[in-house]
Amino acid sequence: MTILLQLGAAQTKLEGITARVFAGRDPSSCQLAHGDATLSRKHAELFVDQGTLFIRDLGSANGTWVDGTHLGQEPAALHPGSQVWLGQVQLGVTWQLDGSATVMAQQAPPELQAMIQQRQQQQQQMMAAPAASLAMSSTSAPLPSEFAYRKQGSNSNGVILLALKQDTFWSGSNIDGFVEFTSEDNQNVASITVELVEYHKRGGSKGHVWDRFLVRQGPWRAAHGDVLPLPFQLRVPAGTAMTSKDVNWEIRCDVDINWASDIHADIPIQMRNPDIERLRDGLGSMDYRVVDIESAALGQHFEGTFAPPANMARALGINEIHLTIEYLGANLKGCIKVDRKGLHHNSTIEQVFELARLRNASQAEVNLTLKQMLDQLMPAK
Repeated sequence: MTILLQLGAAQTKLEGITARVFAGRDPSSCQLAHGDATLSRKHAELFVDQGTLFIRDLGSANGTWVDGTHLGQEPAALHPGSQVWLGQVQLGVTWQLDGSATVMAQQAPPELQAMIQQRQQQQQQMMAAPAASLAMSSTSAPLPSEFAYRKQGSNSNGVILLALKQDTFWSGSNIDGFVEFTSEDNQNVASITVELVEYHKRGGSKGHVWDRFLVRQGPWRAAHGDVLPLPFQLRVPAGTAMTSKDVNWEIRCDVDINWASDIHADIPIQMRNPDIERLRDGLGSMDYRVVDIESAALGQHFEGTFAPPANMARALGINEIHLTIEYLGANLKGCIKVDRKGLHHNSTIEQVFELARLRNASQAEVNLTLKQMLDQLMPAK
């Protein structure tokens, strides 16, 4: 599925089941950038999840509006015919499957302009309120001691601390953590966000954002010495690539400071995939040894090479075992190919595993299934 997006004169597209882009005024951080003054630097994100397009406001000053409703921090699903506005700029959306598109307008309707003006007045009142009513507590409780894996980023405006319970996580799980922001100046803070990012050798240089959490949406006034600890949770999708020589993972945090330098921090993590590990260990139980396991960018497709014991390869008549694994919704398709010595055309065998059943099976059951697949490819004795 391909979704075409247009914001003013800017255009981009979303492709695949895990696509994600940011929209706003800043071209350095947004794939869909437009210079209209009613847009925030990083105004909103658009992403595809299970075939549905979602939009989420990122704490923008003038808001994100869907069919006349102002969005909070929760994402909203978009469908053909949805009227979407970022500030006073309409977002055009075209789904390639049916060709339906949001009609681009030249000017925001008066009703929307009135709602945006009302929101601006509310924000001005908040910013004019006494600092004590909006400031963070300088006596906030410290971060829980079990969140002992910690890393920080800082500049003259403040310090941001990222804290996790451990450095290793698994596909299909949740990541619980804490952010602690310490203000080193008197300033206005627009938002604090954290992201789960995968960097793949064959992917984009900025990495792929798998999940994003709006820790706190502003704006609010921060005084020098204020400390704000806040929890967050990120979701790791199933089928993600594990950390390897080609893949790195991190959690990164951004504190958006109005009219001053933003604060950034990132903390590296290790990612594991239990589904791939179970199949890897199944071949290992038959003494086929890992040569390499590679994943495609964004996971979902894996290719592994396994070798028999070097001193037995000739006797077995086998060079290598090739295992291909592909996620197919609720299923996992495995394909085994035996590279036999002296043969140019080697047969393959495929097996579709129901993911829920694979995860609940014992390792002995997984081992037996792989052995039966291999037995069908071996020459009769």
